Amino acid sequence: MSLDKTTVHIREVDHETVNKVLTVLENSQFARITGLFDQSEIVKCRKRIESQFSSKNDLKHNPKDADLLLSNFQKLVVGGTQGVNSTPRFLRMFYTPFMDEDKFEMHAIFRQLVLLRNRLYGLPDDFTCHGIEDGMWSALRINHYPRGGGFMATHSDTGTAEAVKSIGSGIYAQLILIMSKKGEDFKTGGAYIERSDGTRYFYEDECEIGDVVVYDGRIRHGVEEIDYLDPLDMSSSCGRYVAMATLFKYFEGKGDLEYRKLLKQ
Repeated sequence: MSLDKTTVHIREVDHETVNKVLTVLENSQFARITGLFDQSEIVKCRKRIESQFSSKNDLKHNPKDADLLLSNFQKLVVGGTQGVNSTPRFLRMFYTPFMDEDKFEMHAIFRQLVLLRNRLYGLPDDFTCHGIEDGMWSALRINHYPRGGGFMATHSDTGTAEAVKSIGSGIYAQLILIMSKKGEDFKTGGAYIERSDGTRYFYEDECEIGDVVVYDGRIRHGVEEIDYLDPLDMSSSCGRYVAMATLFKYFEGKGDLEYRKLLKQ
């Protein structure tokens, strides 16, 4: 796999560039988009997150209590062998939904990411940009993989893919906005795609801050331990950062009831 063959340079999300991305995804199940975001703006956003960070705000979260994610929320995930997602992992997630305060000043960036996602799916441009629509919402979050061992085991996306199936999309695409630079913000580990022979392709070796990585949910992928030989300091904001705007949907449980109430307002 080569980034040269899977890179699409764009300045705006128009019909032509979306078709280019779809073509690359069809051929390679993986695409890298450059030029859409200004690198300096992404770095400023990450610095704001780091400046506001405190490990005292770390909270565990019962996935069945999905309505908690309607507000700004700092989620600590350690384990992952239980619950709705059985992929072992260790990371923080800073949720910052459109329905709450834009505490990191990232909503404008997220709206651009959602626009790209929606056009790839053939959805209205502003679908879920103002809250909840058809029981679905954009799970806006910044994932922080701490220096000293942050990771996510190899997996294929399943749960979030079900939400996309419900809208009739012919593809499932996960979009990841790169917010840190391998070799500078972290030295070893990072995101990878698993090849058919079981070897790992570490695409962040070639990516820059501001790039958007798009992959088909069927592809096996993960995050190898970030600087695993370094001491783990849970009070530190160092490590790997990415932003995501995944389409979520409630299928059952308390969260579904809460969203039904909101939909009637």
